[in-house]
Amino acid sequence: MVTDRAAAEYYRKNGIDKAWDSVLELIPEDIEGIDPEMFWAAGKLIALRDIPQNAALIDEDLIVWNKTELSGKAVTVAHREYLSPDIYPDPRLFGVRGFPLLDRLDFGVLPCNTAFLHIPDDSFRMFYAGQSIAFMKAASENKCGDRLCRMVFAEQRLLAMLCELTGTDIVPLMDMDRLFIAQENYTHLWGAKQAMRDNEGLRAGFVNRCRERIRNDFPDHADLIGAIDECTK
Repeated sequence: MVTDRAAAEYYRKNGIDKAWDSVLELIPEDIEGIDPEMFWAAGKLIALRDIPQNAALIDEDLIVWNKTELSGKAVTVAHREYLSPDIYPDPRLFGVRGFPLLDRLDFGVLPCNTAFLHIPDDSFRMFYAGQSIAFMKAASENKCGDRLCRMVFAEQRLLAMLCELTGTDIVPLMDMDRLFIAQENYTHLWGAKQAMRDNEGLRAGFVNRCRERIRNDFPDHADLIGAIDECTK
């Protein structure tokens, strides 16, 4: 788990740090000039830059139930996404200056959902992270209330564009046309998180199903369920 000091202390205090091999406290550098409200997931991209080579990033709202085979060369992502204009508008509408690479990118490439992200090529990982951070800094100079479109451009659309630019292959774990069909390997909460916040019954039902699957599929970790339940009371 890569997180800040406050969250790391919370995990250790409540005994749920054992859910991971280790908890890495990230003290990010080079964040001056990034608007934290506009780019609320900037920490993820900084973590990508600073994590050990050949590591995969997995968002907490994505559950990987079975071992995943990763490509030795291609970038692996959760899934591709459609170019909905409400979420992925023409990047030139952002009015961002100081990011010249924008003129070289193909705006027709489908974005990548990065709830899961593995980049085996270390030089490309650093290139993508560096360009994303550069975009966030450039875009932060043009203040606006947009808390979605610019963030997902920096994190998801830019990745796909840079893969296209460099000839880097992309392998999705899930078919974007079958995301809402039940399957065994992955659970991606995605927009369901808000529905669960609004509906206690929905949330409780989902959590109970996860508890049962952990007990059945991963009995060695069943003791963690009690620790998590206790710290969330």
